[in-house]
Amino acid sequence: MIGPSPTQQKPERDVKPEVKQVKSTPARRRTGQTPVALFFKAIFRPILKGIYYLLRGIGGHKLLTLAMIILLLASVAATTFFTTGQFPFGIGNDPFNFHVRGTNGGGDVVQNWLYALRDGNAAQMSLLEKNISNPPDPAQFINQFSQAKAHLTWKSINVTGVYSESDSTVDSFVEIDLTATGPGGPVTGLLLWHFVTISQGSELLLNVNLVDFRAPLT
Repeated sequence: MIGPSPTQQKPERDVKPEVKQVKSTPARRRTGQTPVALFFKAIFRPILKGIYYLLRGIGGHKLLTLAMIILLLASVAATTFFTTGQFPFGIGNDPFNFHVRGTNGGGDVVQNWLYALRDGNAAQMSLLEKNISNPPDPAQFINQFSQAKAHLTWKSINVTGVYSESDSTVDSFVEIDLTATGPGGPVTGLLLWHFVTISQGSELLLNVNLVDFRAPLT
C-alpha cells in the first residue's frame, strides 16, 4: 500500500546576513602635515639643508675654510680702517686721536693736560695753557681734582664726544670716573671737561672748561 507522499517544503530563500555599515572616522592629521607646518617647512628646509652641506664641506676642507675666514676678516678690518680710521673691535684704538682732517685734532694736548692734572704737575699744565687768553689757575684744579692733592683715584678717562667746527677748531668732551675713600666707605664722582683745540702744524689748547663735577645717580 502506497501511502501519501510527504508534503514537499518550499526551499527557503537565501537570506543574506544584514551587514552593519560602520562609519569610518578619518585619521587625524599629524601636526607636521598641517598647512602652517608645511609652509614653514618649505621655508626653513632649504636653509637647514644648506647649513648641513656647508658644515660637511667645512669638515672636508679645513685648510681652505681657514684661509677663507682669514681673508674675510682681513677684508673687514681693511674696510673698517679705511672708512673710519680705526680697526674693528677697538684694536689699536687711541681715544685721544680725534681723526680730524688727517690729524688727531689736538687729542694729544688734551691727554697731556689731563695727565698733568692727575699727577699734580702745575708746570706742565701752565705750558700747555700758554695759548689760552684767560687760562685757569692750575693750582686750583690740582687742589680740587688731582690724585696727589685731593686724595682722589682716577678710575677711567673716557672721551665722550668730538666735534669738528667750521673755523678749524675742535670741541671735545672728556669724562673722568673718580673715587675717594670716606669715613663711610668709597665715594664715587663724575668729572666732565670741555676742551677747544686746533691742529694746524702744531697742536694748541685754546680753552678748557669744567662742565660738571657730581656724584652719579644711584
